[in-house]
Amino acid sequence: MLYEGIIRLVRENSEHIAGYTIVKKELTDLNGYLEVLHPDEITYLNALKFNRRKSSYLLGRISAKSALGKIIPTKTVMSSFKVGFGVFQFPVIEQLSCSGFQVSITHCDAIGISIAYPEAHPIGVDIEKINPEKVDSMINMFTQQEITLTNSYLNDKASAYTLLWTVKESLSKILKTGMMIDFNYLELDSLDYKNGLYSASFKNFRQYKSFSIVLDSYIVSITCPKRTDIDLTNFAKHLTHLNLQS
Repeated sequence: MLYEGIIRLVRENSEHIAGYTIVKKELTDLNGYLEVLHPDEITYLNALKFNRRKSSYLLGRISAKSALGKIIPTKTVMSSFKVGFGVFQFPVIEQLSCSGFQVSITHCDAIGISIAYPEAHPIGVDIEKINPEKVDSMINMFTQQEITLTNSYLNDKASAYTLLWTVKESLSKILKTGMMIDFNYLELDSLDYKNGLYSASFKNFRQYKSFSIVLDSYIVSITCPKRTDIDLTNFAKHLTHLNLQS
């Protein structure tokens, strides 16, 4: 299954458009999309030894190119450019005929999500599976204030800690640091719930805010500039339609 759409990013004096794609496919099905890959991407894929790595790579590249296709102003052959890696493994768009675009990529199991956006307006996205077995290993990544915040909304520790993790990970993708940054520095300052979305602000990065969608088995978080009016209604509906809880 593949869903795509646009997200309007409305600010006081400007408006931007982001494109998103959500993919849920197994490796055997992903192989039917190889025509969108750049020759360098094909070479990289063929060098991967394990099917799990091949699947995550394809989920990322297929969703990224589909998302970019929603906002690139001119008709572009997807195999004519590539999505490479930065020094901290963040995605870098190379050889695209038109400049000024970036993409945030996340994947988990057979699910890949990408949000393409103009460089003028950053966005980060992350998806994680709710796994009770990871609770003990995750707790050291959070402050006591954060744990208290999430426990007031989510009694289940696995869900609470996974929400914190995805929020911080989505912010780190905007900062382009990934796991190279101390997660305590990305501390949440507040957490609220309204209309199916958890919204969070940050203690040290007050210029950003985050929204999280909690499903039965996964949590998806998106971080964007604080003063942006962002409508995630269709994005949330598409996540539900994918039946991610199965």
